[in-house]
Amino acid sequence: MVVWQSDTLTSVLESVLVVPLTTNLGRARLAGTALLAASEGGLQEDSVALAFQIRAIPKRALLSRVRGLTETEMAELELATDEALGREPAS
Repeated sequence: MVVWQSDTLTSVLESVLVVPLTTNLGRARLAGTALLAASEGGLQEDSVALAFQIRAIPKRALLSRVRGLTETEMAELELATDEALGREPAS
């Protein structure tokens, strides 16, 4: 899963907003998704972030950090989140 909230909120809240991941690459065809590439020392398999399933979980459920997002992945996930929430992308 991808933690999808600001560090400021994460430091003061007991919960975090996350975007779940799946390795079912067929899901990348759905609206509100973003592809995340496998990387050495990071994700073991290419994965799809499911922004349409964003949810809050207890912060204590997070066990470890795998890696940060690349700029491209961040931009894709921002677009997917906008799409999932019905927001118009910033121009």
